[in-house]
Amino acid sequence: MVDQSIILIGGPDSGKTNYLARLWKALNSQHGVLFAPNVPGDIRYVEEALAHLLQGIFAPRSDKNFDEIKQSFSVPVVSTNDPSAKQIQVVVPDVTGELWQTAVETCELPEQWMTKLRNASGALVFVRIGSDQNVEPLDWVTADQLLKMPAVDICPEQKDIQKIPTQVLLCELIRFLEYSLAADLDNVRPRVAILVTAWDRLDMESRGNGPSAYIAEQYPLLAGRLNDISEFDIRVFGVSIVGGDFIDPAFQEEFFKADLKDVGYVDLEENGKVQTKSDVTLPVAWVISASDCSEQ
Repeated sequence: MVDQSIILIGGPDSGKTNYLARLWKALNSQHGVLFAPNVPGDIRYVEEALAHLLQGIFAPRSDKNFDEIKQSFSVPVVSTNDPSAKQIQVVVPDVTGELWQTAVETCELPEQWMTKLRNASGALVFVRIGSDQNVEPLDWVTADQLLKMPAVDICPEQKDIQKIPTQVLLCELIRFLEYSLAADLDNVRPRVAILVTAWDRLDMESRGNGPSAYIAEQYPLLAGRLNDISEFDIRVFGVSIVGGDFIDPAFQEEFFKADLKDVGYVDLEENGKVQTKSDVTLPVAWVISASDCSEQ
């Protein structure tokens, strides 16, 4: 059995945990292009997050239960279209958003995680629409005088100017991947999926333009960086894990009437058109199908 390690990358509150919980539900229900023929030995972390979704709430960004049981998530998957095919063991190491943020701030990544990157065949990079952890670039005109002030205690309203803008953070994470992803694997061209989560928060026109257009508009620095990558293949997905926001009473009522396996969707671009698929396993399926260079 081939172990394919996939790294989940993104800052705090970028949607990684909730996506992983929804992914497990899809794999377990055989409701997608991939399914899990066997239940992993210990999946308490994703089951805990899944329990939140089933209650009509998103998994919290910080929770004592999560801190106590957080671990790597490993699951065997196989193509739904070919259930007799060899299983692929997908291993998702537990790397927190805070760790990635610290890595960018210090320009250092712990050796153990650098090793995981070098042995990973692909990655999912997350950015969430409307997260209160997203940081906009500085407005240099209005911030100029503030930056010239002598050192004083910074009030909470001013602390954001010290944070790294989200698109800079994402560009630096891509740089980590560019130099390390699959570096220790032979004949593998890795794949990186950019997942724009909370995709349902966009209006219909913006959704219709597609996830690549969203990245180009909201994160132009990142979009330019992605266009300059040659070390791996990249694809952008818009992801809504349940199809709406639980703060909307009307949506919550409809959600409880449905089965979790039937909600949520992925928007992707094919042949110049945006297509909506009710299969949250698609980004993972695309990533783990990284091409084997020895066959080219």
